[in-house]
Amino acid sequence: MDDFKKGVANVTRSIAKSSSSLLKTTKLTMDLSAEEGKLKALYHDIGKKVHEIYSYGGTLGEYFDKRYQDILEHQRKIDDLREALDIAKGVKTCPKCGKTSPRTSVFCPKCGEGMADVPEITADTVGAASGGPPSDLTDTPYVGASCARPHPEPYTPPPSQIPPAGKLCNVCGNTNDPTDRFCLSCGRIL
Repeated sequence: MDDFKKGVANVTRSIAKSSSSLLKTTKLTMDLSAEEGKLKALYHDIGKKVHEIYSYGGTLGEYFDKRYQDILEHQRKIDDLREALDIAKGVKTCPKCGKTSPRTSVFCPKCGEGMADVPEITADTVGAASGGPPSDLTDTPYVGASCARPHPEPYTPPPSQIPPAGKLCNVCGNTNDPTDRFCLSCGRIL
């Protein structure tokens, strides 16, 4: 019986020691994460302040001038790539809320912001702006064009499985997506 008591006591001490160790490592991990978060916030604040200095025409020296020009170049490329992606998807992005909608939209379906001022950019102008070739691939031959097998007809679901066409605007009669809150054509609340 003494061996059993000693075994239980050893297991209890082992569990207590493991729990204490786990608690200590968890606390240290949380403290480390908190300090890393504070450091990241400081880096962000410094970067934001540097950006403000440059946006008001200030300068911080040659090293920062070069880095800021690099940032502006990368931002321009990101904007060009976003526009090219929107064109490829056949959408445009609302400048206010970031929601995408068809390129024919006059108003944002999420926030109602007018989108007539969003520039209609073509694939050629995006390619030229980014320094690359135009994105028009009409002259590119289709690699699989010589395939002897005919392509199957696209699947068309039965009428019972086709979702409703969308919401009709009571003001202009435009058909909108069922999830839209504002009419794409006149901007009225749906």
